[in-house]
Amino acid sequence: MRFPMTVGASVRWITIAALAIGALTFPIPIFVAMQPSVPEPIAWLSALPSFIVPLVMLLTVLWSPRAVRLEADALVVERRGWSELRIPLSDVSAVAPGPELKAFGSGVTRIAGNGGLMGFTGIYRVSGVGLVRCWATRLGSPTVLVTRKSERPVLLGVDDGPGLLQALSARV
Repeated sequence: MRFPMTVGASVRWITIAALAIGALTFPIPIFVAMQPSVPEPIAWLSALPSFIVPLVMLLTVLWSPRAVRLEADALVVERRGWSELRIPLSDVSAVAPGPELKAFGSGVTRIAGNGGLMGFTGIYRVSGVGLVRCWATRLGSPTVLVTRKSERPVLLGVDDGPGLLQALSARV
């Protein structure tokens, strides 16, 4: 079974805004570095953000999830341009409804990772649960909390959260 993770409207706007701001500010560090008053050793350092920020944004897009697949022996998070994340079903100890991701006040806090560019990925703190790996692409939708025996829990935000929860509950 495959559960798509389409990008919600709010995430789409966050992505468009981030890319627009990145495109508009991209030339500024290069312009500063080209000024004759900037010493050469400092010039290349000041131009560095113009190359690092687009690279990080590209990696974030490649890392973003596009679907969750439930196979006979594993739960698989498909990513746009990166290898899949496989969670063996033998490692899953429990599944439960997770909190909805909201812009403010949801009990979910980003610790490290992406907070809106093509989704929400990385390490998040969920009140009452602790640190989780999050893979979601929309705000305000039901999520599924997958507790694992050997690793950090995973919070999955697919288009059909209740359907994923039902399918996983039948297998675990």
